[in-house]
Amino acid sequence: MPLNSLAVTVRTLVDGDIPALEPILRQHVRDRYTGEIVESEVQLIKDYMRRAPDNAGRIRHYLVACDDTGQVVGCMAVSHPDVEMTNHFATNAGESVELLNAFVSEEHFRGKGVGRALFEAVCAYGKDCGARYLLVNSGPRYPESWGFYDRVCDSEHGFIQHKYGEGRHAKTWKKKLS
Repeated sequence: MPLNSLAVTVRTLVDGDIPALEPILRQHVRDRYTGEIVESEVQLIKDYMRRAPDNAGRIRHYLVACDDTGQVVGCMAVSHPDVEMTNHFATNAGESVELLNAFVSEEHFRGKGVGRALFEAVCAYGKDCGARYLLVNSGPRYPESWGFYDRVCDSEHGFIQHKYGEGRHAKTWKKKLS
């Protein structure tokens, strides 16, 4: 664990966490070129947190990380993988889960153990659901997270071309859970 790590607890998101997560989303959900907040995407993620299905019909299970005062400092979601991910990894949907919506507050972003605690909890949740693998992708908006996934996943699996639009490729990783 990092030397400057926090005492972090991870639990399932409750609706009351969403207002505390909104500023964290607004820190990260920004246009890659202008830096402006992508308000429509922030709203969409909040809808997913309220259990609205995504465009693949999935309901996302969110975990939140809290510091020792109980303040929410990050979140990650997991669900069954979309078809593009199962095709890319040549896996069956039933044997894998996909990591979605990973956000940690800028104040706790690097070296404090928040991301790792969330990642480990997502892996445990996936394993408890019977999954053998965790599948991860990260688009061009978040290249600063790629080193983290290089460290915590078993293997990197190239890119899904144009996953997030023309010329917007997603780097991918796989983690064995069992």
